[in-house]
Amino acid sequence: MLNVMKGLRNLTGSYSRILVIFVCCYSSVTHSQVREQWVTDSGSKVIFIQSLGLPMVDVSVDFFAGAAFDPADKQGLARLTMQLLDKGTHQYDEFAIAERLATNGSQMSGNFDLDRSGVSLRSLSYDEPLTDSISLLSEILSNPVFPAEVLNREKEVSIISLRERNTRPSSIAAKLMSEALFGEHPYRSTGIGTEETIESLARSDLVGFHQRFYRASNAVITIVGDLDEERARTIAENITNGLPKGSIEREQLPDIMAITEVQELIIPHDSAQAHIRIGMVGFRRGDPDHLPLVLANQILGGGGMTSILYDELRERRGMTYGVGSYFNPLKDPGAFVVAFQTRKDQAWEALDVTLNILRKFVESGPDAEQVERAKKYFVGAFALNVDSNGELLDYYSTINFYDLPLDYIDSFSSRVEAVTLNQIRDAISRRMSLDKVVRIIVGPEKPLTEPNG
Repeated sequence: MLNVMKGLRNLTGSYSRILVIFVCCYSSVTHSQVREQWVTDSGSKVIFIQSLGLPMVDVSVDFFAGAAFDPADKQGLARLTMQLLDKGTHQYDEFAIAERLATNGSQMSGNFDLDRSGVSLRSLSYDEPLTDSISLLSEILSNPVFPAEVLNREKEVSIISLRERNTRPSSIAAKLMSEALFGEHPYRSTGIGTEETIESLARSDLVGFHQRFYRASNAVITIVGDLDEERARTIAENITNGLPKGSIEREQLPDIMAITEVQELIIPHDSAQAHIRIGMVGFRRGDPDHLPLVLANQILGGGGMTSILYDELRERRGMTYGVGSYFNPLKDPGAFVVAFQTRKDQAWEALDVTLNILRKFVESGPDAEQVERAKKYFVGAFALNVDSNGELLDYYSTINFYDLPLDYIDSFSSRVEAVTLNQIRDAISRRMSLDKVVRIIVGPEKPLTEPNG
């Protein structure tokens, strides 16, 4: 991932000292009613949220260029392309870029997942540092040169990291889960690639990927901070002016061919514990069942020590120190996964117990009290998670990227409160089938007798 620019400890100049104060001191921000959405002349989608209280501006620029868009024989290309954006442009080398950001008291970081690649910028809202930082951001996005020597260095780092990752049972289990759930669909990717694909990447591959995806019509821009709409529109135009407009049509991923039966993968490993995963294909962003299913997951395994899985596996049986579950909604349906570790000698018993808990949950669903607790938690936690510029940027960039309603945040609490017990039970029964799951056990050998699941 594009490195977060370093140097806060050694910054000089008034802008830098002011930024350190604001970054290090927690403070709530005031959100005004100014909230606008538009499309630039070059086809970029923009959301602007005015956030007063601190003289700061946060900007993210995301492209439909995540790991899922890697060519099959070039896995890891999207990540390395994003990672090298700030490692040299037509005007600056990587050291000059870092120095210029530090002088302005600005920070830059990378955004990367299966769907998207991009860059986020945090700057003071004063004219000089903001103008200069936006100019640098535009240069990085529009004119990266992907120096061959830097690419070789980053490839070596990636391969070393990949080798270490491939020894960890948790990483092995996660990789196998993605491959088993998504088959030949691009969501099978870990985003990192293999030693062979990373080694094969040449500078021309990065240049071609950048030309193909880093275009204005494929960009989504989100701006949050202490500025007015006119300035926000100028920033959006300045960012996109250097990008080629490109085709309005975005590249589409193939349909997901969901698994139709139970699959079980057993991988012996010399780890001290067994690493167990149970997974199925979940839902996409904007799915009508989104809220019922995430509330269901909060009750089942997403709520930490208050969840059913934790209570049954940890508190009642002492089979694990921790267990969790999560949905990962993307542009297309992502994964639902239950994950935990346990002693090797009780791995199959723990798997059996977990499958029985899941079966009961799918058949009967939660009760009314559990639903009310989950709803209260969601409403309370959400309010705490949207009280800073950075958090607002995260939420609105997701809203922007996935074409969610602009009032998604404002209406969140009321929509959560409106979810009924019957809606949750109905969504569980329709969308969570134990006849279409992947079970992965990394650690012990195959048992003499099969678990009841």
